[in-house]
Amino acid sequence: MTIYDIAREAGVSIATVSRVMNGGKVGKATRIKVQAVLDSCDYQPSQVAKGLATRQSRCVAVMTVDIRDVHHAAIAYEIERTMATAGYSTILCNLGGTPARTGEYLRTLNAQQIIGVFFVGSIFVTPQCREYIAKYVPNIPILFANAVLPLPNAYGVLSDEEDGTYHAVKRLAQAGRRNIAFVNDDETESEEHKLNGYRRAIREYGLTERCYRAERSIEGGQFVTTHILQQDPNTDAIVFSEDTTAVGCLHALQVTGKRIPDEVAVIGCNNSVYCTICYPQLTSIDNSLHETGRMAAKQMIRLLNHESDVEKTICLPCRLVLRDTTPPML
Repeated sequence: MTIYDIAREAGVSIATVSRVMNGGKVGKATRIKVQAVLDSCDYQPSQVAKGLATRQSRCVAVMTVDIRDVHHAAIAYEIERTMATAGYSTILCNLGGTPARTGEYLRTLNAQQIIGVFFVGSIFVTPQCREYIAKYVPNIPILFANAVLPLPNAYGVLSDEEDGTYHAVKRLAQAGRRNIAFVNDDETESEEHKLNGYRRAIREYGLTERCYRAERSIEGGQFVTTHILQQDPNTDAIVFSEDTTAVGCLHALQVTGKRIPDEVAVIGCNNSVYCTICYPQLTSIDNSLHETGRMAAKQMIRLLNHESDVEKTICLPCRLVLRDTTPPML
C-alpha cells in the first residue's frame, strides 16, 4: 500500500498523511483517523524515499576485509540486527581480503550520505585508514569493533584479549605444562595484544618463550604444528590466536599419534563454531564476538541520538571455555 492509497482510504490529502507520519501539526480527530489506516495495513515508509525528502539518511555502513571470516561475520551480524531493530539500514562493504580499498569505499559512502561507519577488525588500525577517515568522513560517528583509533569522531569496542590469553597460558602452566608454544597469524593490534598476554604469563612462570607464525587456515595449523614438534619434540601445549588454525593443529597431532591433551594441550581463540565441530572439541578463549557487535551498535545509536556521555572505548572481558583439549588442574 502506498501513501496515495493511505490518503484515499482516510479521505485526506497526501500532505496530511505525511504530517501524521512525521509528527507534524494535524487535528486530533484527523490524526486518529489516518493512524488507524496506517495501523490496519502495517504501513512502513521507505527509508530511502524519506532520506531523499529530508536529506537525512538512516543508513550506516559496515567495513570488513573478508566477511567469510567467522570472527567478522559474527560481529557484522550483531551490528546489522541491532541497528535494524532501531530503525536503521546497513550496507556491508566487503573489501575482499585487503584494507587497501578503504579510501575508495569511504569516498563512495560519503557521497551516499551514510551517517555512521563501523570498522570490523584491528586490521583497519593503520595511519592510512586514519587519513582516509579524516579526509572523507570526518564529521560522522566511526565505531571500531575489536580496535581503537585515536580520532575525535572514532569510538571503539574491544575485548581484553591480552588478559584472556594471559589466563589461558597461566592455566596451562598451573596444569604442569612447561613447553608452551604460541602461534599467531598477523601483525595486527589484536594479535599483538594476544602475544603480550602470552609473554606475560610465560615470564611469570619462568618458562621459555616460543613464538611462531602461521597462515590462518587448517592447512596452516597442520604445517606449523609439524614444524613445532620437529623443532622441540617436548612441546606439551600450543596456544593459537585463531580457532581455525588450532583445528589444523588437532589434525596434525592425531596424524603423528600424539594424545590430546595428555601429551599436547591445545587452546584456540574466538570460541567459534569450529570448536564444537572438530574432534576432540577445542578449548578456546571467548573474546565476546557477539557482545562486541551488539555493544558497538548500541554505541553508534547513542551517538546518532547525540547523547553527550558516550564512552570513547569499551573493553569487554574474555573467558576461557574449557573443552576436551586442555588437561585438568594439578
